Amino acid sequence: MTTVTIPLVEDRLDITALNIAFDGMPVASASSALVNGHGGDLERLGEALRESFAEGASWCRVGGAVHTVSREEVELRLVPRSDTPAWHADYFKASWGNCDGARIPPDFRLQYAAYVDRREKAREPCLQNKDLRAAAAKSGARGVDRLVRHHQAQLAEWYSALDHLLCSLFAAQPLEKLPKWAASVAKDELLDVHRTREYLTSAVLEYHHGDSGPRPETVFGNLYFHLSTVDVELVTA
Repeated sequence: MTTVTIPLVEDRLDITALNIAFDGMPVASASSALVNGHGGDLERLGEALRESFAEGASWCRVGGAVHTVSREEVELRLVPRSDTPAWHADYFKASWGNCDGARIPPDFRLQYAAYVDRREKAREPCLQNKDLRAAAAKSGARGVDRLVRHHQAQLAEWYSALDHLLCSLFAAQPLEKLPKWAASVAKDELLDVHRTREYLTSAVLEYHHGDSGPRPETVFGNLYFHLSTVDVELVTA
């Protein structure tokens, strides 16, 4: 069994020794997350890649990349490398086979995949009061301020990524309103953004004032997000 315990440079581990190829190009590298997800066992990773991208397996092309199609929360992906004619293997933090990904029309998978990648870089765990107290214990008030500002910036980037996705739909063809599938995606994503922002504001209130008040389990009422090309209502009567 070949395992990996050394730090990875640029999140790219050389796996050419596994002798895996797809569509005439070698799978030359893998991300640290993908390697760690297989317990650091390269042989186990190799088996998974060979099985997932074998002829007759369930995969699809999304732009220049190749994705598995499954009902899991995340899928495997092969992305062409820019420095050499080879593939880089990593995780794609969504699924084309479950209820979320299955609603994306094939013609818009590339735009959605770009959104997913951008979202995953910006999405953080929900900030809580204990996180601010830990930051204060380590770095004082400046540490708390840095942590809050970081989460604010991440939320802004996440929102901007979704806005860009929706703008791309209007740029692709004239639309009076979002297609049903896109409205469903926007609503689900914005509910997640809203929940994450609510945790952030509640954490700040509780940290500074000791109590953030009751937190709703379900959002009632008409809540809107005003994006560049469309308004999205989160809750309808």
